[in-house]
Amino acid sequence: MNHGDHLTTHRGAIRFLLLALGIPQALIGLWALLAPRSFYDDFPAGTDGWVNVLGPFDEHLVTDVGSLFVAVGVLLALAAVSLRRRFVIGAAIAWLIFAVPHFTWHAFNLDPYETSDAVANLLTLFWTVGGGIAILVLARSRPSVTAAASPAVDGGRMRGVRDGEGGLLARMAFSYSKREYGAVMEPTRVYAQHPSLMMGYGALEYATAQADRVPEDLKALAATKAAALAHCEFCMDIASMISSKAGVTEAKLRALPDYSTSPEFSELERLVLDFAVGMTRTPVDVSDDLFARLREHFDEAQLVELANEIAIENYRARFNWAFDIGAQGFTEGAYCVRPEALPAAAAAG
Repeated sequence: MNHGDHLTTHRGAIRFLLLALGIPQALIGLWALLAPRSFYDDFPAGTDGWVNVLGPFDEHLVTDVGSLFVAVGVLLALAAVSLRRRFVIGAAIAWLIFAVPHFTWHAFNLDPYETSDAVANLLTLFWTVGGGIAILVLARSRPSVTAAASPAVDGGRMRGVRDGEGGLLARMAFSYSKREYGAVMEPTRVYAQHPSLMMGYGALEYATAQADRVPEDLKALAATKAAALAHCEFCMDIASMISSKAGVTEAKLRALPDYSTSPEFSELERLVLDFAVGMTRTPVDVSDDLFARLREHFDEAQLVELANEIAIENYRARFNWAFDIGAQGFTEGAYCVRPEALPAAAAAG
């Protein structure tokens, strides 16, 4: 299926309806499948039985019906997880192929029931048809042209999700961003357009933030250098702020372009910045000699942590460039690093 097949509107309502129909259906089916006689005598629980008044017990028939119910229930649940338009529509059609004849037959065969059971039976089955139709209607609706072409935020190429617009995941991400950085970061608003990717990427960012085997100032220096080399305005803005909080002095930030000769940096800091330069090149240029020198100061886990910090900064830069996400004012009133040209290749070795 192509990416455009993924539902973008009414996702919460569609998922709720699919699960509200599918889970009870699967549970009822399991009852019939695993205990056919009990199902025949006692379904639904709390009544004198709706099945036993319709004819003699047939274990084969009840077991087959139980299997069908479980299969259809699982199909609806899988559609709720996938939320692919064609999958959801196909599951809803399959459901209605079962639900409509089931409702119609019972609507004309209510004589064996007491009035209260007849009403409950009819309402329950009417819901199964109405729910299936509602899924079809919601799944077939698409965003209007106006909504799809809504204006960008802060000069970017695509409108980010605004406060109050996203679902639970977006609200949680926005709350975390405000708590940690004082504002919702524009890349987070863009990622909120695709909640499942936002959740996966957010987990990587959270794990990166929690990693603590490498000193924070070294990682901040490396990430800031990568941001400057990638010319990402948003990245330079926030990386400069994070570096300052990690204890990197303004003098060091100003000296980053000349780190290899500047007295502001220790030999270890120069080595880490060489690593950042080499990883930010296209193609990457990390020599065996550079890596051997890094191993003299860092163990395996620390090297992974450091490389991840530099790699994810390059990832952020390229993502933000694609959507033209600019600086957000994190360094307002303080020094922010400037874009840098990559030095000659020999500097990375």
